[in-house]
Amino acid sequence: YAPAFERAMSLHLEEIDAIASNDADPSFENTVAAMDRAGEMLSNVANVFSMLCAAETNEELMALEAEIMPRLSAHNDAILMNERLFERVKAVYESRLSKDLEKDQIRLTEKVYDRFVRSGALLDDEKKARLAQINEELSAASVRFSNNVLAENNKFVLLLDAKEVESLPNTVRESAREKAASLGEDGKYAFTLHKPSMLPLLTAMSDRAIREKVYRAYLNRGNNGDEYDNKQIINDMIRLRTEKAQLLGHASYAEYVISEQMAKSPKAVYSLLDEIWTPALESAKRELEEM
Repeated sequence: YAPAFERAMSLHLEEIDAIASNDADPSFENTVAAMDRAGEMLSNVANVFSMLCAAETNEELMALEAEIMPRLSAHNDAILMNERLFERVKAVYESRLSKDLEKDQIRLTEKVYDRFVRSGALLDDEKKARLAQINEELSAASVRFSNNVLAENNKFVLLLDAKEVESLPNTVRESAREKAASLGEDGKYAFTLHKPSMLPLLTAMSDRAIREKVYRAYLNRGNNGDEYDNKQIINDMIRLRTEKAQLLGHASYAEYVISEQMAKSPKAVYSLLDEIWTPALESAKRELEEM
């Protein structure tokens, strides 16, 4: 994967450079559409790699992910902070309504322009450099956070005896017995925090104390004061996100994120929540009575 990423990023930058250095007047086709077509190999490599990391990761893949994600962030910043490229995008954006463009072409042009602006294209060089550094640090922190959660999932194993699992369906017991056997615990029943193991236990286990033990272990992933603790990473991400939002002219990271969503502002989100709170509470009360 590492050589594939190297080659794919190199090809993508060549495609971007060709678009940015094009001597022809900027147009939807030679700028926005060309950008949309660029980077196909990188998209394919990144999609396969990310799905493999999500479905069947290991220590080698996790180490590579921690190395690659910040580099991908830097790669994207190099494109979105490319001044020549942005000038071409901006020219197409400013003339979009006077050209004979289809509605979807206008929409794509607007989305691409907004992405550049939200990625710091209008900042000065010093602020661009700081934003790129923040993005790399956030990317690395996100990988560490996810890997810690995964490690906590893999670390937890609850071994029960036959009497303790009597309330569980046969299929659940058999799966737990096989898991215990794979761990060298014949005659026991093993449960983990992975959803196929945890959810059937929480659903059907009659012993409340066992349910609580598993549920609390799940809720406290990354909050146990050990090598997988995520509290400092969360603090770092909050600090970096706040600085990023302020660099881009927003009061908070929430305002930065929501500004391109339907609500547009945190205030509008809270207004909606306040509006639906009372009827939602009444509905929940009725559902509780039925249960």
